[in-house]
Amino acid sequence: MGWKNIKDHYKIGHHVQVVPGKGICIGSGYIHDIIVLSETGEFLKRYSGSNEDLNRYQTEMNADPAKLATLIAEPDVFSTSLPVYTFDDGRIKEFLCAEYGWPNCTHDGQMMYDNTFSSSKDEVIKWALEDLACAIKCDADRIQTLELELEDARANRAKNTEAYSSLSAQYPAIAKALESNG
Repeated sequence: MGWKNIKDHYKIGHHVQVVPGKGICIGSGYIHDIIVLSETGEFLKRYSGSNEDLNRYQTEMNADPAKLATLIAEPDVFSTSLPVYTFDDGRIKEFLCAEYGWPNCTHDGQMMYDNTFSSSKDEVIKWALEDLACAIKCDADRIQTLELELEDARANRAKNTEAYSSLSAQYPAIAKALESNG
C-alpha cells in the first residue's frame, strides 16, 4: 500500500501510518487519525480545522483523486530495509523498516512505537514474555474473583431454594397454584 508514496508526493509533515481496520491515517503524536483514507483513496474522515498543512494535504488530494488512488495502489519503494521486531499473542514478528524508532513506520505502514518495536529480537522476546506473564497473573486474579462470585451465587441459590421450599411447605395451595401457572 502506498502510504509512503502519498507522504512523499504531498510532502506530508505529519505522521502517516496504516491502521488495520481503519485505513491510512494522517495525524500527529496526539491524534493519529486526523485524516483517514481508504485503501482506494477515498476520504473516510476529513479534517475541518484551521491547520494550513492539513488543509493543504486535503486540497491537493481533492484536486486529483485519480492521482491519490494511483499513489496508494503503487507499491512503496524504500532505499533501506532494516529488520525490526514486535510481538503479538506470543508470536515474535519480523518486519522491515527504513529507519528505526518512533515516529517511523515499517514498510507496511505500522507505526513503530518505542515500547512495541525494536531492532533487538531478544528485547522483543523479553517484552513478550513480560506481557504474557502479566496477562497470566491478570487471568488468575480474574478466575479467583469469578470463583468467589460463583461460590456466593451458589450459596444465595441454596439459601433461596431452602426458603422457597419452607414457604411452599407452609402454604402448599398457593405454591401449587403458582407452579401450575408458570
